[in-house]
Amino acid sequence: MNFTGEPSTSHGVVERRFDVDGERETVPGIVWTPEASTGPRPLVLVGHGGGGNKRMPYVLSLARRLVRHAGYAVVAIDGVGHGDRASATRTADRGSGEGISRTFVADVAAAADAMTADWTVVLRELRELDDVGDGPLGYWGVSMGTMFGAPFVAATPEVRCAVLGLMGTLDDTNPWSTAAPAISCPVLFLVQLDDELVPTESALALFRSIGSQDKRLHAHPGAHAAVPAEEMEASEAFFATHLT
Repeated sequence: MNFTGEPSTSHGVVERRFDVDGERETVPGIVWTPEASTGPRPLVLVGHGGGGNKRMPYVLSLARRLVRHAGYAVVAIDGVGHGDRASATRTADRGSGEGISRTFVADVAAAADAMTADWTVVLRELRELDDVGDGPLGYWGVSMGTMFGAPFVAATPEVRCAVLGLMGTLDDTNPWSTAAPAISCPVLFLVQLDDELVPTESALALFRSIGSQDKRLHAHPGAHAAVPAEEMEASEAFFATHLT
């Protein structure tokens, strides 16, 4: 793990930018930890949404909340084709009411195995840090964070709990759909009932297919991006239950 630039500290939260050598390319990320912290602590990996990056506003908000309130370590990396490794992945080639672009779905599906490998190598490097260590592991990622996150969670028994959602079974062959039955950890799943990208029945189908016997669904009215702020509080409470 190679840290780039100088760490920054704000209100007790230290932010460090890093690069890790992945199987196919460099994986850029950020780790947030409590100021002057040492020793193992719970770690939450955060997957961002389509068209976003590791520093999009809700990622920063969640990371800082979990560090300040609970003393966790939090990490986000740029998804394949996003952020500092942007490529031809497209997120906006759709008309009104057409849902998620078929091209975008295909691009993400094709990159799912690579993203699981990226998270795996980043996790291995994080475990070597004195202020992260081998504490309990959680995952948080909705929308594209679920498209990439569900296969990783299914493949990683170390994950104790996961917050997923804003995604559905778009096709039975999608990696997040085929991975869902293998997820056995507790899951909190978010659904927006007026989601213009993911039909409600598709989202419910994905939720039902998750293999965990400990899963719960939080549904709210509103569009895809209109998840209420209270769900950040719910996520924090969910992690507190399962990571301590």
